Amino acid sequence: MAPERVILCGSPDETAGPVADPDPVRLRAWGPDPNVHLTIEDLRQGIWREIPDAFEDLIDLAAYVYAADQAVGRGGAAADDLGAGWRRDLTFRVAVRRPDLWRSKPVHDALVSTLSFLSEDEYRFEFVPMTEHPDLGNRIAFDGTAFDGVVEEVVMFSGGLDSLAGAVREAVLDRRKVLLVNHRSTEKRTPRHYDLVRLLRHRAGDAAPLHVAVRVNKVEKLSREYTQRARSFLFAALGATFAHMIGLDRFRFYENGVVSLNLPISPQVVGARASRTTHPRVLRGFESLLTALAGRPFVVENPFLWHTKTDVVRLIGDAGCGELIGHSTSCGHTWVTTREQPHCGDCSQCIDRRFAVLAAGLEAHDPAGGYGVDLLAGERPEGQSRVLLAAYLETANHVGEMSELEFFGRFGEAGRVLRHLGGNPDETARRVYGLYRRHADQVNGVVTAAIAANADAIRRRSLPATCLVRLVSDGGSAADEQTGPTEPAADYLFRRRGQAWVVRFAGGPEKILLPSKGAAYLHQLLSRPDTAITPADLACQVARRRREFALGDAGEQADPESLAAYRARAQDLREELDRAREDNDPGAVARIESELEALRAEIRRAAGRGGRIRKAADDRERVRKAVGAAIHRAIGEIREFDSALAEHLKQRVKCGLSPRYTGDQGIRWET
Repeated sequence: MAPERVILCGSPDETAGPVADPDPVRLRAWGPDPNVHLTIEDLRQGIWREIPDAFEDLIDLAAYVYAADQAVGRGGAAADDLGAGWRRDLTFRVAVRRPDLWRSKPVHDALVSTLSFLSEDEYRFEFVPMTEHPDLGNRIAFDGTAFDGVVEEVVMFSGGLDSLAGAVREAVLDRRKVLLVNHRSTEKRTPRHYDLVRLLRHRAGDAAPLHVAVRVNKVEKLSREYTQRARSFLFAALGATFAHMIGLDRFRFYENGVVSLNLPISPQVVGARASRTTHPRVLRGFESLLTALAGRPFVVENPFLWHTKTDVVRLIGDAGCGELIGHSTSCGHTWVTTREQPHCGDCSQCIDRRFAVLAAGLEAHDPAGGYGVDLLAGERPEGQSRVLLAAYLETANHVGEMSELEFFGRFGEAGRVLRHLGGNPDETARRVYGLYRRHADQVNGVVTAAIAANADAIRRRSLPATCLVRLVSDGGSAADEQTGPTEPAADYLFRRRGQAWVVRFAGGPEKILLPSKGAAYLHQLLSRPDTAITPADLACQVARRRREFALGDAGEQADPESLAAYRARAQDLREELDRAREDNDPGAVARIESELEALRAEIRRAAGRGGRIRKAADDRERVRKAVGAAIHRAIGEIREFDSALAEHLKQRVKCGLSPRYTGDQGIRWET
């Protein structure tokens, strides 16, 4: 479990008070010596309107969350990291104008639930009154151009292919007047971005879009983490604020559905490591938060949910705007790009972009020389870049051959996303499957064409051995890069791969089970059939703690042991809380939050003194219940894609005081 980090947001006087973190992160956007900077640029005279205090608070809060997301590092970036350090424990104390509103249950619950899912971290917020009342209007640089009073949509505009296609659809094809909102964190891309906006306005003619840039950045010493999984919260806050100014109750993200739905491309890439920027659950969470703040229904849309990246690129070309593709920027590794090569070619965004451009037949507008590593023929060093590409290829290959039933069995997350999409579940499921099949066919088409085009070079072995073409055409397969030497598949398999679990029952297809405590407990039981393991031992083995750290009966222990036990229980409670929020169970959320807060208070109290603490007499019972509940949840998740395995586990896994898996003659689990 990651240690709690405290982030103090506001002036020292406003955020004063005891905290659990001996070295809290201090952020300030106002007053003397600010280390978080926000400036609104290029705003036309007349657009700006006074906005409610709640929305000014929203902008400040989003900027602080964005800065903290980069100031607090995650543990480990390797693909085989089991995720122990990935999830952070973040407590914010924030000075706001409307503490009463931010403390209210609808606002607070929507904020915590949405951010927790968005970045896969644990969030807590303490809102304190702001003593200074700075005006957001003081941070605006107007462009001097009069506003004609017409804006039909507010569109988030990053300058990547998806947002470019959205702007093309709105302004060029539909001839609608839109306001493009851009968040600018670095000056490196500014010239390319302005060239793109200029060309877009030229193509749109009388419907030329308005454009506003919001610069949000922080001092360099706060840059410790590059993943920026909470960035879309800042985007949403900006979009909502500008929509509110011009009298709209909605704004739009444009992002292809394959990225939005966030299905893991491999067991090594799960959770928020794959972006959840516009995941349907996140957008619904933004809607709930903004509705509570605005006091009226607010809508956040993604019109490209049913588009692949290739569909998006084709839309740009079909609109006669192919020239703009080369001026867009998708790369996530800005620190390695140059003016001549604005794309690294290594990151997932570059791989996705290049496949889409090639599949759409528009490579003339996006030359291979603009990438640090060529997608098809570039040499890839051993490590994450090669693993990511191999996983991408192998997933497309498998999905291209899957039936609808096999697809939802293989990707359990696809089934769980349906509840956030609305409409008829069966029809929505078919659309999700169709989206991913179309994407797979487009990727596989590029690979097939590349092999044909390089047949002579393949025969002569003149291409680098680690380039894409050689990886898929030589004796092995791309899968070898991500899984290592292959072994005969066992009929009964429950084994960790990356952060996830790969399971197989009775010789059926392999399925991915997303990580959870319950899955880890099942793994321990299946590894030792017919062996009783106490709940405390299970919890300690999974948490990698010594047995004497387990919660026990009443009695005193030294602080380190007691703290370790409490923290292990807190980790269980956080997983239960995530599940309750996803299931929209307010009763369970309230119960778990209450227990978790009491536990945190005890941890803070114990950590703050050198004495001893006494453990509660019912600690063993709490662990027993937590372990049993986690196992039952995991079996329920397995039932979504393999009812036979779930039934087998239900019959043969017993919980209680001595959990055990009763073996079946002829079944030997590979774990």
